[in-house]
Amino acid sequence: MSEIGMETIAALSTPPGSGGIAIIRLSGAAAHTIASRIFDPWPSDPDYFHLYLGYIYDPDSQQKLDQVLLTLMPVGRSYTGEKMAEIHCHGGLYNSKKILSLLFSLGAAAAPPGEFTKRAYLNGRLDLTQAEAVISLIEAESEAGLAAATAQLAGGLSEFVNKMLIQINQILAAVEVEIDLLAEEGLNYSQPEVTVSLQELEQKCRDLLASYQRGRLLYSGIKVVLVGRPNVGKSSLMNALLVEDRALVSTISGTTRDVISASLEIGGIKVELSDTAGLDENMAADNPQAELEALGMARTKEWLEQAELVLLVLDQSQPLTDFEVELYRKIRDKPHLLLLNKQDKAPAFSESELRRRFVYEGEILGCVGAREQIRIDAVVAGLAGFIETQTAVSGDTAVMISQQRHYNLLRMVSAGLTEALELLKTGAPPLDMLAEELHQIRFCLLAITGAESLDAEGLLDIVFSQFCVGK
Repeated sequence: MSEIGMETIAALSTPPGSGGIAIIRLSGAAAHTIASRIFDPWPSDPDYFHLYLGYIYDPDSQQKLDQVLLTLMPVGRSYTGEKMAEIHCHGGLYNSKKILSLLFSLGAAAAPPGEFTKRAYLNGRLDLTQAEAVISLIEAESEAGLAAATAQLAGGLSEFVNKMLIQINQILAAVEVEIDLLAEEGLNYSQPEVTVSLQELEQKCRDLLASYQRGRLLYSGIKVVLVGRPNVGKSSLMNALLVEDRALVSTISGTTRDVISASLEIGGIKVELSDTAGLDENMAADNPQAELEALGMARTKEWLEQAELVLLVLDQSQPLTDFEVELYRKIRDKPHLLLLNKQDKAPAFSESELRRRFVYEGEILGCVGAREQIRIDAVVAGLAGFIETQTAVSGDTAVMISQQRHYNLLRMVSAGLTEALELLKTGAPPLDMLAEELHQIRFCLLAITGAESLDAEGLLDIVFSQFCVGK
């Protein structure tokens, strides 16, 4: 692990502002030396990973600034792989800024976003998939997202990809040996074992590609959009699901004129719930609020395009309209659920009429006046069922992908495997072409973990620019 060419960096690793404790990190060859110049009493023979109680002082004025805890880490055993020091000072924006200013005056440089994790990658402490898992871990907003990020950080995806690499390397070695031997001795080339191995790899690649949608939903959550005519109870339903008054509710049609969003967790998955302006086919042109309502409905249509699940809310106490039938036709190609609201009132249409006019055979959820919690559990169960089908994972959650970068590279791997298998179907496959395909597959697999890249510096800039300062 080399620190040559890397300046010593410092940054606040906890959120800025008031708090009980703030942690300042130092990493680089001079980390311990710089820390020794502002910490008193400095231990004569410091132990690594030991917390030392002392004071931070200004070496020029000798003024004590704060009582802190200090810990030191050696090369090869720290997060970055470099010498590191951590100062645990009292929280407070001014206090931590003052200590950082001292560190900068003694030669430390301000760490750019993600620099600590970037150094961990460059020093072999993490591969690129694990480094990407760090940002996913920091940004996780649900139990499932946290679990998936933790599993990837532990190396689950890396191990899976590396096993694929071992297979490709073995096949490639065999093919290249055959190229040499065929030219020299005219040996017969046997294809069955290579074909079977490539078919196994193709299936693994397909499984991993199929996990992308699940993985993305585990990390990012599911966007659920409530849609329907005005005053069918969408806002009441949203408030009931959130168990709080997030959306304004009234008996006046068109109360919601913009999209209102809030998040909750169902089955360990983040659900971003959005209440939209009611869609009304009978909006009067002379209505003084017509322009505002039209803008609200335009926003509703935009959000429908982005929705991963549409919850169409219908007021069963009012007759089913042709407009609602047409609205359903517009959303039926997207994942959707139907909800009959206000079932505590006399029904104006039956479920059988709904199924006939919508040509619908799926589940119909029911709700009694959504302001009440009496039957809201049925709605939650319906959402939970949908989420379960979308995020069901066979096997370990570590072996899935959620990053677009991984998905793009695996598609290239899949295409290469398909091409290699097509070459093997010929009676006498051109082994030089087969070897070239295998080399491309190998390169893409290495690029996933960051071991190879056509533009290594550009790739690292993209990945680590997503991090916060101090990580």
